[in-house]
Amino acid sequence: MRPEPVSRRALPRGVFVGRLRRRHALPFPGRILVEVGERVVPGQIWCRGRLRSGVVVVDLPRLLQVQPEEVHDLLAVEPGVTVEAETLLAGTPGRLRGSRHWLAPTRGTLSDVNPRTGVAVFVGEERDAALYCRLGGEVVSADPDDGIVVEGEGAAVAGALGGGGRAYGPFRFVESGERPDSRTEGAEPGILVTPDSLRAEWVRRALERRPAGIVAPSADAEMAAGLGLAPTIAGLSPPEGSYGQPPQTIVLIVGVGAARMPHALQDVFRAAEGTSGAVIGARRPGQSEVLLEAGAAAGLAQRAAERLPVHLASGPGAGAEGMMLGDAPDVGRMSSGIATRFVRVRLAEGGVAAWPTPNLATLA
Repeated sequence: MRPEPVSRRALPRGVFVGRLRRRHALPFPGRILVEVGERVVPGQIWCRGRLRSGVVVVDLPRLLQVQPEEVHDLLAVEPGVTVEAETLLAGTPGRLRGSRHWLAPTRGTLSDVNPRTGVAVFVGEERDAALYCRLGGEVVSADPDDGIVVEGEGAAVAGALGGGGRAYGPFRFVESGERPDSRTEGAEPGILVTPDSLRAEWVRRALERRPAGIVAPSADAEMAAGLGLAPTIAGLSPPEGSYGQPPQTIVLIVGVGAARMPHALQDVFRAAEGTSGAVIGARRPGQSEVLLEAGAAAGLAQRAAERLPVHLASGPGAGAEGMMLGDAPDVGRMSSGIATRFVRVRLAEGGVAAWPTPNLATLA
């Protein structure tokens, strides 16, 4: 059953709903496990292969400052032997870890040393690797040398900044003022979504839960650099204990700053609560995104029809914003005693309040 079409007026900027097509590239030799015409779901394995951590070619005569015929006498490891990272591969006596030593960059094997030139080849360890579908739908093409293309109904939210690769799992919306480690007893953390700009304490608690990923509207420059989402900004030193690379898949929808997530976009993620999707965090601008099931779009249409963004134009707390949820029948009089209609409003900063309709104004 196809989802109901969503009014474009209900869609926030940067959100596309409808028929999506995503190419899944094959970055290493592998065996494609799906066929053209097959239906796939987000997180399904579409390819398995073996991944090398890297091949390093070193001119040992130049590094060790010796003649090519002397290289063999300075080898600390025989070719074909697997070693751990930081193992001494070749060097001269008395200069441990000096410039005339060659250490293994990773776990791997010294595969060959040319007896004529002294050039050596180190091959990083091979390991099993799997690739996962980002989008649910139908496989429309499969090339064993290139990858696959999947087409299906869904919702895509563009990200401004990100890192940490790909993550898959159910979405969980963490309301403003709510801790990321609350409501998680016996539940999978999944992909956490917050409407607030990232704060150090919130991130620390979130990472302790080991979520699949994190989606937020923004983070200040120091936080973005500290999480490995952006290169160090000129004049700004990363805080002590910063991550060299993102500790988890993280996507910032707005980017660097202190911006909150727009109300309409909050509703997209609230509608996706509990459904599975994918988060793609890429350092290259314009390549980070969040992919949700098409059902999130249907939920957005329903929320757009039933809920209205409003702000309190006058009275105590004037200026506050929220989303109108419906009537508050248990409240019927203002402090002056005048009978009036009240409505329940989900506050932008978290929580639910009852506001009198005469004091409300709608937000464009």
